[in-house]
Amino acid sequence: MKKFPTKKSNPFRLALLTATLLAGAAPAAAGDLTFTPLLTLSEEYNDNVLETAHDKKSDFVTRVQPGAALRYGSRFLTGDLSYNFDYQYYARGTRNEEKNHYASLHGTAEILDNFFFLEVSDTLSRVSLDVTRDVTGESLFANQSDQNTAIVSPYLLWHLGEKGTLKTGYRFRDTTYWGSPAISKRENQGFADVGLEISPKLSLSAGYVFAAVSTDIVDYDQHDLNTGFKYEYADKSFLFGGIGNRWQRFSGSRDVSNLFWNAGVSRDFGQLVATVQTKVLFTEDPLAVSTKEKTYEGSLEKTFQHGAAGGTLGYSKYTDTTSSAPDRKKAYLNGFLRYELAPRLSGSFVLLLDKVSRRAATDYACHLSGTAGVSYAFNDDFSASLSYSYTDYRRDWESAADARATNRLILALKKLF
Repeated sequence: MKKFPTKKSNPFRLALLTATLLAGAAPAAAGDLTFTPLLTLSEEYNDNVLETAHDKKSDFVTRVQPGAALRYGSRFLTGDLSYNFDYQYYARGTRNEEKNHYASLHGTAEILDNFFFLEVSDTLSRVSLDVTRDVTGESLFANQSDQNTAIVSPYLLWHLGEKGTLKTGYRFRDTTYWGSPAISKRENQGFADVGLEISPKLSLSAGYVFAAVSTDIVDYDQHDLNTGFKYEYADKSFLFGGIGNRWQRFSGSRDVSNLFWNAGVSRDFGQLVATVQTKVLFTEDPLAVSTKEKTYEGSLEKTFQHGAAGGTLGYSKYTDTTSSAPDRKKAYLNGFLRYELAPRLSGSFVLLLDKVSRRAATDYACHLSGTAGVSYAFNDDFSASLSYSYTDYRRDWESAADARATNRLILALKKLF
């Protein structure tokens, strides 16, 4: 059994090395460089900081978040780098002070003119351990893990006439977790993607990927084969479809085969856009080796002169592909509203409801989250915001017994330098 390090030891080790290679591999050329430091200060009142159903404890949480963004662009080399430090202090001592790091790096070097490229990315962030619910926006710590994902990909771009391309290359992906029971993964991939523009409105695609994957639990080989199309049947309105199959061979286990697809239709009515789609994808699940997610979804988005509103209704099913065993099911509804109340003042509202089938009787199947806020821009570099959020977890919508409810009020100031 292979084990990856669980300590936070130089999480940008791979990307920083490759960024150096990017700078050295690309031909010398003058470029534009921008550097933007920033600082965010916030004070939060939380009436259930430990997120319990009983014996709730309130606290004031002070957060100091300095950061910076660096962007470079030239004919042969582009890159974006950002970093944020997050210091959290709990005034009543309900939790110890915390220090978290968030960073992202993405760069592309054109080594041989319009033919040989090198792409690298690295992301350090907090992620939800539950694949069915992203809790990072409603909690500072509960059911989360640090995740570092590094990708290095040299590839060749072949031009097939005037309207076709073939992209062939290698991709290395390393996904590491620490401070949690999440499963780290390491992948070596070879890939080929073909794209063909039949007409200005119709394009076709096909692809193949082979991956050798090592995880904390099991190793496996994987083959993906897919094809698809996209057709613009009216202005900014599309009919799209794609289908493929994934074959997986797990060490010491049986072989499995799973169909995947992405198909739907979107219609732009001017200020209203409607989309209906169904898709099967293999999502990154921190607590599983390989998880398949099947989704059916419909959405509407309306733009106004000074804002926008929209909503999504969907249903998802999750399957553990190592055993082909069904996992959980999820029905969800979400909506948003953004509006410019005055030239420098804007307001927003976000609502999310979902119900996830339970693995155990103690699981919270029902979840509601709502956030309302206002933001004022004093100038282009300085802004202030005030937001209120309410989160409610229940075992059943009709019963408040053992419900876990949390109220948060947050005042934040942000300055760009």
